[in-house]
Amino acid sequence: MRITSSKTNRRSGSVLAVTLLTTLIIGIALTGYIVLVANNNQSGMRSGAWNAAIPVAEAGLEEALAHLNRNFPTNIFSAGWELDGTNLVRTRSLGVDSYTVRFSAATNSIVECSGSVLLPWNGTHVTRTIRLQTRWTGVVLKAFAAKEDIKLNGYNIRSDSFDSRDTNYSTLTGGYDPAKAKDGGDIATNSSLDGGLNAGNAKVYGKLSTGPDGSVNTGPNLSVGNTAWHDAGNTGIQPGWVNDDSNVLMPDLSRPFNGGAFFPGGGNIDGTNYNHILGSDNYQVVNFGGRVLVTGQAVLLVTKRVLFTGNDFIRIAPGGSLRLYVEASAANIGGNGVINETGNAANFSYYGLPSNTSLSISGNGELIGVIYAPSAKVDLNGGGNFYGAISCKTASMNGGFSFHFDEALADSVPLRRFNILSWDEI
Repeated sequence: MRITSSKTNRRSGSVLAVTLLTTLIIGIALTGYIVLVANNNQSGMRSGAWNAAIPVAEAGLEEALAHLNRNFPTNIFSAGWELDGTNLVRTRSLGVDSYTVRFSAATNSIVECSGSVLLPWNGTHVTRTIRLQTRWTGVVLKAFAAKEDIKLNGYNIRSDSFDSRDTNYSTLTGGYDPAKAKDGGDIATNSSLDGGLNAGNAKVYGKLSTGPDGSVNTGPNLSVGNTAWHDAGNTGIQPGWVNDDSNVLMPDLSRPFNGGAFFPGGGNIDGTNYNHILGSDNYQVVNFGGRVLVTGQAVLLVTKRVLFTGNDFIRIAPGGSLRLYVEASAANIGGNGVINETGNAANFSYYGLPSNTSLSISGNGELIGVIYAPSAKVDLNGGGNFYGAISCKTASMNGGFSFHFDEALADSVPLRRFNILSWDEI
């Protein structure tokens, strides 16, 4: 007969108890770790959703601004926007995310957008809202502006301004009067390169500006400043009249129409044979040159070539205007140039589309108008007076030019955009 010791039973019981306790502790630790990992994962996803809500909201802001810039003020109630009180509203889904954007149909429009991003573990959304304060202003705000470099290589170059809306700063008919000239003839480049703005020996009744950390190359006779600075016979740059914060807005333009345009025929008027006579309509040509008469409010699209040489000219008769959209890669305006008999720069506008990469203007005399060609290299050769404004990609000047910026161009409707004044999260 074998008798089992109670010590053995007690030892086995102790081992089992220790094992169970150890297992329990490990289980509690693993559970805590899993909970910690899950919480960290949720926290990370919440943080990611929080950050992602801003791009979603900005997508809505971009849609609203694009609609405003394309359709304000005449066609604002279009493209599916719904009226909610005094605001226009739209909601869009982006997969499981969404945004709701609203804006007021005013020249100082307030645009608000709420972007919502899904939290997958509970089906709720993180929402953030951005508010923009905007203002409807022109993009032509400088006498001479370029995205990249400007080279003022000519002689006797001058830049100042006037205001055709105000007889205190213009003639009775709104023309330039040197005795009433202003010092708003600003010249700007967005370039941050050293010497991105070569000002040479110009006399600038206005300010110079470059991109961040950019610099200005100066000649010994350069004079930049206000009217009093010039009247005192100073050279160099007046303190505070040069900066490196230029960020000139130059949005691309699109075709003014697609189809439905007429070919402008010619004829003889008052003894002059014209290749093209344009009234108040939309016109389209492949090649543009010769002798041109504009009698109405004409819009012309050129698809292949602009070439004016010899005795060629564009004559804009009193009461007429021409908005010239150039899709051609290169354009040359020489000959007798543009004869703008209205005396108003807003009545001749050269609009270079993205494919227009070169514009050459030559000859001596005067040009009254606006050159807006944000993808083009503009070469100015010869000399004379330019009344209006130039905006381009790069510019090079050889000759004696005087630029007289008409400040009224800031209100030129075809080149007005909603500019952002402030950005706030609310």
